[in-house]
Amino acid sequence: MSDAPPSPDLALNEAQQRVVQELGATANERPTLPAGLSEGLRERLTEGLRPAADALDEGDNLFVNKFLLSQVLSCEAKHLHELEREFAWSVPVARGTVAHKAIELSVHWRTTPVATELVDQAIGTLTNDGSPIADYLLHLPEVEHAQLRSDAANATQAFLDGFPPLRSKPQWRPAVEVRGRYEFLNSRMILSGKVDLSLGGPTGDRSGRVFIDLKTGRRSRTHVDDLRYYALVETVRFGTPPRALASYYLDESRLSVEHVTADLLWAAADRVVAGVQRHLTLLAGKDAPVFRPSMACRWCPLTSTCETGRNFLDATDQDELDLLT
Repeated sequence: MSDAPPSPDLALNEAQQRVVQELGATANERPTLPAGLSEGLRERLTEGLRPAADALDEGDNLFVNKFLLSQVLSCEAKHLHELEREFAWSVPVARGTVAHKAIELSVHWRTTPVATELVDQAIGTLTNDGSPIADYLLHLPEVEHAQLRSDAANATQAFLDGFPPLRSKPQWRPAVEVRGRYEFLNSRMILSGKVDLSLGGPTGDRSGRVFIDLKTGRRSRTHVDDLRYYALVETVRFGTPPRALASYYLDESRLSVEHVTADLLWAAADRVVAGVQRHLTLLAGKDAPVFRPSMACRWCPLTSTCETGRNFLDATDQDELDLLT
């Protein structure tokens, strides 16, 4: 992605100009990371997870994704609970899925995109393409359908208003819903991920790609870790990492950008090893789960019976009251 000024016929607002400035880079600003980095990362993953792979039952494998890692490395008790609980769709959860599909369509929309039209098409596509959300959308009551349409349209419009029109910048090589996968240890370990938006691409061993995740909620530390995980998968797949990672918060029209370094990728590899090892230890019942309270306790299904979580929330609420008095 180049930081060259936009063409005269494309007037960008302040938020869109900010995206160009924060994500742009000249050729000289695109780094080449140390030789042997990708080989070293593959070796660390392979050797770090070989004992875990050997412990799997014959013929079994483990799919690792951002959700598994973020769950097991936060509250382990909640992680085990979520593994046993059947997933249930809701309007707040579905909003992100529908908005992401609408934004995906907007990148390749031939005419001026309109948020409500994109959302309607996204709902129609998701209802009929066999995706996991299809049955939920098909049987959604009218009131909830209207709420979902409204919420998703608001998020989509925020992207259209705050992000430079990608269809007018083919040189940015925009790609949406970019899937990555890396199998190792005889396919017993599989790292998989899906990036919302990718811009640019590498030139040989020189980094040029930017990974962007679109967020419809509040900021979280896990957003940083998720993008680092995507960067790791990209690096061990192709040998060249992305040059930058960004979370784009639709409600704020703001980016949070981090530039990729070798240390960042080594830390991401160590995080994968630690998360997988701990996940399998807990599944085997070899250790008791650790309760790690956070603001997520407000929405945790275990809160009513979790003394650790209730104490944390009580203390947090008291601290907030103290600040007001």
